[in-house]
Amino acid sequence: MENKFLQEFKIPFVGMKTKLYQFEYLIGDQFFENFPKSDIQHCDVEVKIDFDRRENFFLLTFFIDGNVEVPCDRCSEPFKQEVFGDYEIAVKFGDADEIDNKDEDVVFISRNDDFIDVSNLIYEFIVLSIPLRCVHPEDKDGHSACNVEVIKQLKQEEKPSVDPRWAALEKLKNKK
Repeated sequence: MENKFLQEFKIPFVGMKTKLYQFEYLIGDQFFENFPKSDIQHCDVEVKIDFDRRENFFLLTFFIDGNVEVPCDRCSEPFKQEVFGDYEIAVKFGDADEIDNKDEDVVFISRNDDFIDVSNLIYEFIVLSIPLRCVHPEDKDGHSACNVEVIKQLKQEEKPSVDPRWAALEKLKNKK
């Protein structure tokens, strides 16, 4: 079934002249509802695309800027993580039998297509913009904004507890 919400992410290129076109999208929560395996729940991201129509291919440059809500890797509390990045991808025409898509910076579309759907590319580039390690930023005083109770609990668990059997053996070792 065709998703009507994602229709706006289909760029028709038939009839486009060889020149630079620009597209802008505001990506919110509804966008990620269309990607059920996504961990992103809340977001506010602006995506700008420079669509450079060339004679035999297209060069698309994606500019990502905004924030997404992610869980903190330290305390698991959600917070808004800033995301940004620039990504470039070439779109070429090719039939299924001639496509050798080993280059991840090239997307092939059929010669019969009359549009390119950029929704998956936008999704992938926003996900790629999220840092590998996400922790609450420090507040204006330089203190961690993590949940204080969780941090206290983690520090308590860090203290090694001594197994009483090893403690008894340690006493025997010290007597020699």
